[in-house]
Amino acid sequence: MKISIYFLVLLFLVSCGTSDDEEETNTFQVSVIQDANQIEIDQIVTLTASSNDVIQSVSYSLDGGSTFSGEYSTNFGNVANLYLDFDTPGNKQIVFRVRNSEGQVVDTALSIQVLRGAAVKLQNLQLNTFFNQTGTWDDEYPDTDSNRLADVFFVVLKPSLNVFTGIRSIASTNFKVCHTSSVRVNAGNLSWNLENEALYVNLTELIPYIALGDDDGGGIAQDIMLGPPFQRSIPLLDYVETSPANILVEENDINLEYELEVDWN
Repeated sequence: MKISIYFLVLLFLVSCGTSDDEEETNTFQVSVIQDANQIEIDQIVTLTASSNDVIQSVSYSLDGGSTFSGEYSTNFGNVANLYLDFDTPGNKQIVFRVRNSEGQVVDTALSIQVLRGAAVKLQNLQLNTFFNQTGTWDDEYPDTDSNRLADVFFVVLKPSLNVFTGIRSIASTNFKVCHTSSVRVNAGNLSWNLENEALYVNLTELIPYIALGDDDGGGIAQDIMLGPPFQRSIPLLDYVETSPANILVEENDINLEYELEVDWN
């Protein structure tokens, strides 16, 4: 009688364990391929996920899975693409997350080698003139106080890539900030050394833009570009054949002049 009881208990435990394992099995299967293992700066790599179930949403991580983008949902079917580009050279680690309608998730880790290639590197920017350079930008200060002058900074922008559709846009709200300079208080020392900023641009892929502002603190700034437009293209393409070390850019309609030192590689 004791043997029969022990046998039934053992059979019950084994049966329960098997059931749990079956319930926890993830039946959602995903395979991911990439159209290149090596790209240049600003080139787009396409990652394609194929699954045995309808894909509900996708997201991605560029820090080994510590943080993920917001999830993107559309009528994927069983295939979803992810489009990525990179501003700096090096080995990039990507995690492509795919989710089905039942909430099952598959993460796929991939890597891509990014080369500098034909990208130029911005080395230095010297701002020569801008609108109302010696005038009042901060009117809380009297005309005799140097604090009335602009606290100048600039940003370098690139057309933003929609990583889920593969479309680059130059709409005013869709620029990607690649670099934000330090602020030059009261318009002093309007030269910025960029050699250590890894500020690369692949001119065969896109055109960079620049915007300048007066930093009023607290995330508030006045527009030195007198926009719209609030940014202007950096005309590097005009100098590709001659590749001068320094180029002078003049935007006469807004009294803006700056000089760029460029490493053409």
